[in-house]
Amino acid sequence: MSPAKTPMMPARASVLILSLPLLLAACAPTTERWDSQFGDAARLAVAQQTLNPQAGGDAPVNGIDGATARESIGRYRNSFREPPPPVNPFAIGISR
Repeated sequence: MSPAKTPMMPARASVLILSLPLLLAACAPTTERWDSQFGDAARLAVAQQTLNPQAGGDAPVNGIDGATARESIGRYRNSFREPPPPVNPFAIGISR
């Protein structure tokens, strides 16, 4: 073996040794467990934030009549046409 070829052999060996774990990791199944649990955190958060799971059925709403509902909807829509005047933040707590 000539002296010019000896520095190249350790470099090839180190490349082979460093690439071996990458080759072995490519064969390992890693996403099966993750795919089976995909979305569980979001579903759990929605379930924990739901106050009444049976709400939203076909039963009529109790506690409000048609005239009151119509008036509140009218006020809501008019609030976008005529927004309330801006409030001076420095005048909070000062009576007129």
